[in-house]
Amino acid sequence: MSHEIRTPLNAIIGLSYILNESNPRPDQKENIEALNYSGKILLNLLNNVLDFSKMESKSIELDLIPADISGVVKQIKKIHESSCLKKGIELELEIDEDIPVVLLDVVRFNQVINNLVSNAIKFTDKGSVTLLIKKKSATDKSIILHTEVRDTGIGLTQKQQEKIWEAFTQASSSTNRLYGGTGLGLSIVKGIVTAMNSKVIIDSTLNEGSRFYFDLELNTVSDHEIEKQIEKKEYGFKGEKVLLVEDNLINVMVGKQILEKAGLEISVANDGQQAVDMVKENHYDTVLMDIQMPVMDGYTASTEIRKFNTKIPILALSASVFVEVKNKIRDSGMDGFVYKPFDPKDLLNKIEEMINANS
Repeated sequence: MSHEIRTPLNAIIGLSYILNESNPRPDQKENIEALNYSGKILLNLLNNVLDFSKMESKSIELDLIPADISGVVKQIKKIHESSCLKKGIELELEIDEDIPVVLLDVVRFNQVINNLVSNAIKFTDKGSVTLLIKKKSATDKSIILHTEVRDTGIGLTQKQQEKIWEAFTQASSSTNRLYGGTGLGLSIVKGIVTAMNSKVIIDSTLNEGSRFYFDLELNTVSDHEIEKQIEKKEYGFKGEKVLLVEDNLINVMVGKQILEKAGLEISVANDGQQAVDMVKENHYDTVLMDIQMPVMDGYTASTEIRKFNTKIPILALSASVFVEVKNKIRDSGMDGFVYKPFDPKDLLNKIEEMINANS
């Protein structure tokens, strides 16, 4: 299911990135942003379902990277503003300006805020939804970050407050009929915040509104680390050769455009056997290997390539986020992986890292 859903989603997110980078007209820009918004909403729903599966097996893993909170929040506002406008409610941000760059799993943090803000908007018909992020305390190396989402919506009784954390549960039987939703959002929020060593607290009054809040202790990032991150945004590719192994023709088109625009020379193999033959006959600086393909899958192709070439970097393009898949990727001789649907910048960073490590 993960692979089947993520493959077309990769095309939606990738194509909207390419279109936005191509100086669109103002009227086109509006459509592109709507496309991008839809892709992100779909991705958030998919992540909720997959994370629920992972929480069941207790395997949520955090990927900590240097993060600028203000940048994260701007994107949240952009995603949810149109929903608020439709309902005639305000989306207010109260963000401390002096929050330093911190080590944070940005995808997970985004997911938590997205779910809380979506939830607040859904159950608020007048008034406002507020996202509050502030620095509670700080040392030389860490801060306590307070995050809160509050609304002036329908509120919850004490009994409902106890039930809403359960998976596939909503406040009442009429809630799903009136407001829709999977009933997974708050269960996911609880699981992720728990993995971040914190706890979500709810404070709600029926017909008056709700507050959901939690505190995170986060390590701050040195100026040296920040400079390294900024430097990575400029890619120094000079026609390095990349073999893209992918059977989905739309993803081939998207991948080629993103990679060629960055200065890479791209060859394409449509299945694992083709990839093995092409690596035997040509020089490539790195291989981007899809996992699920006809004729020969990515695991087998990588194992075959490693029999005659142990040095070429092989990067898996995987639509699965499960631990056993990560282990299988490593066991077959691949050097790393990028999740589908991939953020184009993440993919380019990873290719640059692989090429530099091998040069």
